Amino acid sequence: MKFELLLALRHLVSRRGRGLSLVAILAVIGVAIGVAALIGGASITAGFERAFQDKLLGVTAHVFARPYSNTRYDVEEIETAIKAKVPQVLAVSPTTYHKAIFVGPGSTVGGFIKSIQPQRARKALKLESYLKSGNLGLLKAPNLSKSKNRNQVIEVLVGSQLARKLSIQENQIFTALTGVSQKIKTDSPNNHQWNGQSQVPQSITLKVVGIFEAGYDEYDSRFIYMHYDQAEAIFGIHDSVQGFEIALTNPDLAGELAPRIESALKWGLGDPQDWGEALALNPLKATRISTRAEENFSVQGWYEQNPALYMSLVYQRIAILVVLSVMLILASCNVSSMLMMMTLERTPEIAILKTMGASNKSIKRIFVIEGLGIATVGSLIGAVVGFIFCEWILANGVSLDPQVYGIDRFPVEFRWGDYLLAVFGSIIILTIAVSIPARRGSLMAPTKGLRGDQLDLRA
Repeated sequence: MKFELLLALRHLVSRRGRGLSLVAILAVIGVAIGVAALIGGASITAGFERAFQDKLLGVTAHVFARPYSNTRYDVEEIETAIKAKVPQVLAVSPTTYHKAIFVGPGSTVGGFIKSIQPQRARKALKLESYLKSGNLGLLKAPNLSKSKNRNQVIEVLVGSQLARKLSIQENQIFTALTGVSQKIKTDSPNNHQWNGQSQVPQSITLKVVGIFEAGYDEYDSRFIYMHYDQAEAIFGIHDSVQGFEIALTNPDLAGELAPRIESALKWGLGDPQDWGEALALNPLKATRISTRAEENFSVQGWYEQNPALYMSLVYQRIAILVVLSVMLILASCNVSSMLMMMTLERTPEIAILKTMGASNKSIKRIFVIEGLGIATVGSLIGAVVGFIFCEWILANGVSLDPQVYGIDRFPVEFRWGDYLLAVFGSIIILTIAVSIPARRGSLMAPTKGLRGDQLDLRA
């Protein structure tokens, strides 16, 4: 063992300087608290981000593909084309969005009607797991025998907050006013009406067959779900936002896979090589391939669909970690002050070591080793305390109000990266902090130490 390491360890565990040992213990405790706080903040913010992502992805897709035209697309064909080129795709579900004003006994609220195909939505969304009552199977397709009956009642799922505002419950009836009515047929006796008269608002009678609560205010307070075929019968394919909700094996890959999905949508019937081969053998297929290639799709991942919410979580995480890092910086200042005291107290010993031939680098290395020892021990203790605090106490012993937060437990997430970042970050910060007193101690002249003079910190 080199003498620098031996002297550093003897200084830290020395029984002769009890006051100095107490300062060393307090320095270790300060570092441990700083690391534990940093780990706790990182784990809690990561847990809230994951909880928010789970809530958001329960009602929205990992990837949303929207065509720029009102062309009708075969869902089976779209799903087959995407899965063939992007194997990470699990399911594809068509959907449309329509603006509406909901009128209930309690109040009138503006919102959206979102249409889904229940069987496909079960695979693409987690909506069914958020249902407080009812199920997706209660959303029914239009009855052809009653399709001409304007008083037909349409089954819908309603957000919990929206139902509370409208004062409606399961099996109750309410009304939706939409801005677009069904197009008037050319053989209708009213076909002489000018175009603006065909765009008058219409009233739709809705029946609550289920209530969902996703914990995401945007959906719980403004959305209702309707069967896709019902929405198409009412609104057609015009004046609506239509698209395909796509579920992936890993939602974190949404940004990476979105361009590949867009390419698969454009060349769903083939690729340029297939077009060349089909041009002579099957001109009809070649025409369909070229037509699809000219169509444009907007394909976005889940965080691109909600950029403001996603960035607010990122900024919140950064702010919390910066504030908690101040504790670690204060702990490093404590360690630096301790080494400064040690340098002043060990002035005669430093002078003797220099007269015995110790170089400035050796003296500096002694103090650096002492500081790194405190940093390493404190960081490891802090990591253990942070793990116990987050994984055992917060995750199991602290409950939250689900009405406010949408979850009943503290959402703590364990990430090795957060622990390693906190430990190595603290060691790096403390290394920088201890370099100042270590350098001052190494520059002391032996004659001053032997005369009993104290270290001139201004040197």
